[in-house]
Amino acid sequence: METGDIILILSFAVPVAVILLILYFLRRGFKKQKKYADELKQKISKAKPATAEIISASQGMTGGDINRIIHLKLRIIDGFSEPYAAETTWFVNTLHFDKIKEGNVIRVRIDSENRSIIYPEESWGKYTEGYENL
Repeated sequence: METGDIILILSFAVPVAVILLILYFLRRGFKKQKKYADELKQKISKAKPATAEIISASQGMTGGDINRIIHLKLRIIDGFSEPYAAETTWFVNTLHFDKIKEGNVIRVRIDSENRSIIYPEESWGKYTEGYENL
């Protein structure tokens, strides 16, 4: 093989190899995200329903245009034990900010393994993890 042939082959093989590696790692990342999402759905389905009174709500530093990070302090009333206070962070749709005023009562779900993890039962809230300090 001549030098020109080797350069021609490498000029096609290297970019193809790089693209294949990128696709492999993207696919692997998507599989991990799907696994996490499936585990979260399963945890939420096992969670116990309850109601919560909003003690305070504050907006986080970041968020999107429609959903914002909201830090909530809640008084949880599950009907089986004494009411207790819990803190949680959710993405909340901005069109529903009127529902997270102090004193409002909302529907929630309590994690079956850790009662300090509170999931939203309302359609306007999405559970978040890792955004507590924003």
